[in-house]
Amino acid sequence: MTDLLALEDVHVHLGGSHVLQGVSFRVTEGGVTALLGRNGVGKTTALRAVLGLAPAAGRIALAGDEIAALPTHRIVQRGLGYVPEDRDVFAGLTVAENLRLAERAPEPRYELVHELFPELKQRSRQLAGTLSGGQQQMVAIARALLNDNRLLLVDEPTKGLAPLLVTEVALVLERVAELATVLLVEQNLGVVRRLAEDAVVLDQGRVVYAGPAGDLLHDPARVRALLGVAVAQAA
Repeated sequence: MTDLLALEDVHVHLGGSHVLQGVSFRVTEGGVTALLGRNGVGKTTALRAVLGLAPAAGRIALAGDEIAALPTHRIVQRGLGYVPEDRDVFAGLTVAENLRLAERAPEPRYELVHELFPELKQRSRQLAGTLSGGQQQMVAIARALLNDNRLLLVDEPTKGLAPLLVTEVALVLERVAELATVLLVEQNLGVVRRLAEDAVVLDQGRVVYAGPAGDLLHDPARVRALLGVAVAQAA
């Protein structure tokens, strides 16, 4: 197994705060790696550093090539997709227009998107701002799937969703993981247990665990110590 993404001694300062303090971890090609931690420990900042959206010092490599000094559009062109926290759809545009803006490949994968999200085809002319939270999440994931990306950064895709929609999103992500490597930020440990082979845990801007997700989630004391949640929540 080869490393698709590698961060080595990455530091990020934002607004006078040292958010990432020498973060190092690797994402193996294929499957899902979960990036975990309590709120405010730097998970989203780590994703933004990979994308070039947060000023970072240290080494960030995609498929062995240094990308830390590249502008965001050049990083994305190397096969990196992003599903942001809180979806960030264009509320005043239709579903079809939101997807069209994400097109990068000569032949966007609309057949795949409509297979996974048939409802989006039915609602193609509907304004994205009038969709439910779950439907907006479908749009956000679909935008990343239109292009043949090697790595998808997915930030809290089940946040704020009803339990039935959480299950639906998890099913979609299982399919997505067959098509691309996924670095997943997720608070729902049931989803993590279902999807992730590996896990990285951040605490106060540092990596405090990196290894098999199963080893972490089957250790109730460690889950409680590192993530601050009860064992029942990890089931």
